[in-house]
Amino acid sequence: MTVKQTIGKFFFQWRALLPVPLVLSMFRLASPKKINWIIGLPFVFLGELLRIWGLMHIGPTTRTREICADRLITSGPYSYCRNPLYLANFLKISGFIIISGDILFAFITLFFYLFEFMTMIPYEESFLAGKFPEEHKKYRELIPAFIPCFKNASQFNGASEFSFMESLRSEKKTFGSSAAILLILLGKTFCCKKGTNNA
Repeated sequence: MTVKQTIGKFFFQWRALLPVPLVLSMFRLASPKKINWIIGLPFVFLGELLRIWGLMHIGPTTRTREICADRLITSGPYSYCRNPLYLANFLKISGFIIISGDILFAFITLFFYLFEFMTMIPYEESFLAGKFPEEHKKYRELIPAFIPCFKNASQFNGASEFSFMESLRSEKKTFGSSAAILLILLGKTFCCKKGTNNA
């Protein structure tokens, strides 16, 4: 395992807790305004919709701390890019950054997640390439890693294995954390507005 993959494994195992310092930083640094919400909130919703679509095909295995796969998922959003859940997370993160309205927080957060994605994706893809060598080789050659492409999607059509409701249930923790972040940002919005009115 390379150094990059070792770091990726660490991030993968602790991915649920790693954003906590960023959320605490956001609580201190954020200064959202109405326009930030108008621009940023659609990114959050779009990212969550993409996550749910992806979960309808990959299932609840994304919640485990140990990497695992009983089959190579290539259907649904996976027929457009190999890592749609990372793309979904990036959209949500971008939405939170825009709403926060703070350049320093945006810089810190983007740097952290770009580094995390650049290590976690190779770690996961190395695992899949080892477990499904021929299948993954063909998939990797036709479908981009992150930026969606429609050119070869028809070669990987397939129905979802999980229902919409199953996907919603598996997202309970994500819904909770997203709601907490939005509530923090909402509170900061009213504090900033109140501070402006008192000035």
